[in-house]
Amino acid sequence: MSAGKIRAIYLLLYMGFAVWRVYYNVFLEDIGFTGAQIGTLNALLLSTIFIVVPLWGYIADKKGIRPTLKWLAWCTALLIFILGYIDTFWALLFFIPLLSVFYHPLGPLTDALAIQFAQNDKKHSFGSFRLWGSLGWALASVIGGMVFKRIAISYIFGVSALFFLTLSPLLITHKRKKIYRPHFESFKISGLLSNKPLFVFILILTFYGIVCSPVNSYLNLYFKELKAGNNIIGYAYAIMAFSELPFFILGNRLLKTLGARSVISIAMIVMVIRLMLYGFAPGIAVSLATGALQGISLSFFLVGAVDYLHKLTPAGRHATSQSIIWTCYSGIGQMLGNLFIGPIMDKLGMVSVMKIFTVAALFCFILTGLYFQMAKKQIISSKV
Repeated sequence: MSAGKIRAIYLLLYMGFAVWRVYYNVFLEDIGFTGAQIGTLNALLLSTIFIVVPLWGYIADKKGIRPTLKWLAWCTALLIFILGYIDTFWALLFFIPLLSVFYHPLGPLTDALAIQFAQNDKKHSFGSFRLWGSLGWALASVIGGMVFKRIAISYIFGVSALFFLTLSPLLITHKRKKIYRPHFESFKISGLLSNKPLFVFILILTFYGIVCSPVNSYLNLYFKELKAGNNIIGYAYAIMAFSELPFFILGNRLLKTLGARSVISIAMIVMVIRLMLYGFAPGIAVSLATGALQGISLSFFLVGAVDYLHKLTPAGRHATSQSIIWTCYSGIGQMLGNLFIGPIMDKLGMVSVMKIFTVAALFCFILTGLYFQMAKKQIISSKV
């Protein structure tokens, strides 16, 4: 395994992610699915993340990350290709959870591979590898938008599957001089309940996952409501992906000067501003520019949350923080958010969804500020 291969894996993997995730909601709406149905399917896709990621982490600990990733990529390619031929809601209720079993672990296992490589070769860092994932997402969004404006959007499934298949040569392990293992950690509910500061912060993570759902899952349908074409949707996702690149680095630097609480608070207030602009100043040009705030609202939040969780969890169990973020923010929070958004979108439209979630985001920001203030006065202040 070389650094060049890991960069290529990130590039191709996130191109595969972007080609179908950026346009799948649009595809479903085009063939007649309601917002409630789309929200249910998105929620189902997210609902298994906190089960399947630890499960495949355990398998990868036994077999190694590269062989496990290769097998997952094959299965995901096949299932994504088949997905293009399933156009009934009831069939998708069973098929989407099946796809999620193989799809979700691809990102976390690739992250684990990059982290392990960086630990063994100090010339590289996880951030320098992860940047290639954002680049791949951006390129696929832009190119896909141009292409799917001219050809049928149903081609997203075959193109995405092709990207996943091209990962296989990069994951071949003829001479396994080193076996990379993810070493994912699970966490127990009893341990969370006994650690009140950690438990409250987990509730905040879940709430913030709900708050971010319109931006993370429905921005494509928001732009479609504004009468934007697939090329504009592609540009929107590309702008967001490119904006992440510098802010992951800047976020790490701000941690040293401002601390995790301030970095998280900055991310949350920027999310409030983003939702407010989407909801109260709807327009293609303004909304495209607003996407540049993704670098702050996402990157700062993840950097700050990981650091804060590290200090709330026992020494030697820092990998637990990754499991908590996958479970609460990416899993439960965004699953619930998708369930809420679908019916609201059917009745009021996506612009109104953004307005409603602006209030929710402001409430989340205030609650988090109160929590941090209480933390200073309690035992947390000695730990964080």
